[in-house]
Amino acid sequence: MRNSLLLMSILFLVIACIDQKDYNLNSVEVHPSVAFPIAFGTLTIQDLLKSKDSLYVKVYPDDLVYLEYSRELVSHDIRDLFTIPDKSINQSFAIPQGTIPAHNRDIRSDSVVEVIDLGLSPALLSSIDFKSGTISYSTTLLPGTAGLQYEILLSSQDLTSKSTSQTLSVVTSSAGSISLSDYKLALNKNKFNLKMVLVLKKTNSSVLIKTNTSVAVNFSMAAMDFNAILGFFGDQTANPPSDLLSIGAFGTTLSPGNVSFAQPVVTLDVINDYGVPCKVNFTKIEARKNGATLALQLNPASPVTIAYPAILGASATTAVAVTNAKQVLDFAPTQIFYQLTARMNQGLVSGNDFMADTSKLRVKLNVEVPIYGHASGITLRDTAKIDLSKINQSQVQKASLKVDAINELPLDARIQLYLTDARYVVLDSLLDTAQTKLIQGSTVNATGDLETAGVLSQALPLDNDKLNILFKAKNLIVVAVLNTSKDASGNAVDVKFKSKYTLKINMGLLADLKFNIKI
Repeated sequence: MRNSLLLMSILFLVIACIDQKDYNLNSVEVHPSVAFPIAFGTLTIQDLLKSKDSLYVKVYPDDLVYLEYSRELVSHDIRDLFTIPDKSINQSFAIPQGTIPAHNRDIRSDSVVEVIDLGLSPALLSSIDFKSGTISYSTTLLPGTAGLQYEILLSSQDLTSKSTSQTLSVVTSSAGSISLSDYKLALNKNKFNLKMVLVLKKTNSSVLIKTNTSVAVNFSMAAMDFNAILGFFGDQTANPPSDLLSIGAFGTTLSPGNVSFAQPVVTLDVINDYGVPCKVNFTKIEARKNGATLALQLNPASPVTIAYPAILGASATTAVAVTNAKQVLDFAPTQIFYQLTARMNQGLVSGNDFMADTSKLRVKLNVEVPIYGHASGITLRDTAKIDLSKINQSQVQKASLKVDAINELPLDARIQLYLTDARYVVLDSLLDTAQTKLIQGSTVNATGDLETAGVLSQALPLDNDKLNILFKAKNLIVVAVLNTSKDASGNAVDVKFKSKYTLKINMGLLADLKFNIKI
């Protein structure tokens, strides 16, 4: 404190000794250096991914970022193998010629049991729960006989109402219909019994029966569909149509550029709702891109024995690995073409199979892509507004572009800055070729993990021509070409991208100004 007071006292003494008339100061020339921000921010690996891919970004417990896709390749049922054909039967009850005397009780004929075969071979069904369909029936007295009163009893212990639990029983002397939607049908190898009885109603007078008199009965089942069927479905093969699936997100990650992923996982999930032993044969499944193809190699190889559920309404999943997943991902396909067949009960002659009308055979493609590998030529673009209106250009003596960066991402960046007018017409580039290699990627160890961040603090001089265009420009387009970090020998190595890794960058105009201050 005493030293400070001493210095101040000396300063006042010196000033007091100066003759103010010897000096006439009208102005002072000032040369400050001023920094004006142009762009700044923080990037993570999520910012580098395509927007459509960002929907699938996930993070492993070790912080490694990965993408997870799941797309349904095929979903088909095998109902066409179990279309229930319409059935119609005709039966006739002959009434002998002569006179039927008056009788005070109904007279019943012997029962006629008709065995109805639905004809579903090679399937041998044991039960049908109907979804829709119609039973139609009619009776006709041939030829007409005056005074003869009759009824036909139609019944089946195999047809049971789902709402009342009562078996089918119809009494008719004309025509009618019944909806099958309320019925279940028990079968014995596709067959069931229908019982018919002719009943001559009681009468107080005799009836004369002419020659060739009979009662004709028609029973039909049509437009049948099922909620569920049970039994043995036979040794049959379903051939769903081939299809082509577009998978745009499959190949966009960190593109355009040359990308190679170290540990991708590609699997197929075969999801089976059918309670039947089945083998799926992928006759063709391949990745496609621009006319080129790459076959997917499967484990287990086709035909694949798939799991099946134990109860109706459940499903079972069989996982099939794609063993050349890395090649498929490196191929960066845009489509998957697939063709398959499904064979049921191969070599079997009996079984207890089941299916619902909603049952499906579904194949899903699952792709898990850890962002772990190497890449080159990844191009990113961004645009920022420029506003240097607060700077008087005439006062700028010289200027430079000041860049500070701390980069934990294992990516080197060659950057070019393009200056445009208000309509985004390019006026000029801001950097020369030697200046574009700005951002140094982090160094990684043998397992691809971060060792040290890349650090940059550099001022890039701008000549007057560049400076003039900079002041005219309204927009700045940043184009960055990225390559993953290399080892000491310059070879590409597999690197890991973790969610916590960041690239922090600040970019500004460092200007030396010259202006006078009047006193």
